Amino acid sequence: MVKLLIWVMIAAVVMAGVVFFKKIENKKKTYIVAVGSLLAAAIALWMQENFAWHMSLLAILGLSLVTALLYMKIEEREQQEKERLKQERKDRKKQAVESPKPVKPEKEAEKAPEPETEPVKEKSEKVFGMESIGPVGKGN
Repeated sequence: MVKLLIWVMIAAVVMAGVVFFKKIENKKKTYIVAVGSLLAAAIALWMQENFAWHMSLLAILGLSLVTALLYMKIEEREQQEKERLKQERKDRKKQAVESPKPVKPEKEAEKAPEPETEPVKEKSEKVFGMESIGPVGKGN
C-alpha cells in the first residue's frame, strides 16, 4: 500500500509541476488533468487509512475516468468550434467568388488616367555572391 501512496504522490507532484512550470496555450485542459490527479491523490490518501487497498485503487481509477471524460469534452468543443470557423470561411470565400464585381461604364474608363509603366530593368552582367560559384560536379 505504501508503494501505491508513493506512486500517487509522485504523479500528483509531476502534474502540478506541469501546470505551473510549462507554458501551454490551452491552460484549461492542463488544469483539468492536474486537478484530477491531485484530487485522485487526496482521495487515495484518505481512503488508504479506512478502506482496503483495492478500494483506493478503484477510487483513483474512477477519478481518472472522470478527468479523462472532462478533458475529452473540452477537446470535442474545441474541435466543433474549429469546424464551425472553417465552414464560415468556406461560405465567405464561396460568397465572394459568386458575387460579380460591378462593371465601370465606358465614359469613366476613358477619363481615368492610365498608370505610368516603368521600363523593366535588365539583369546586370556582374555576378555577386553565390552566383559566382558554379554547380558542383560540373568541372569548374
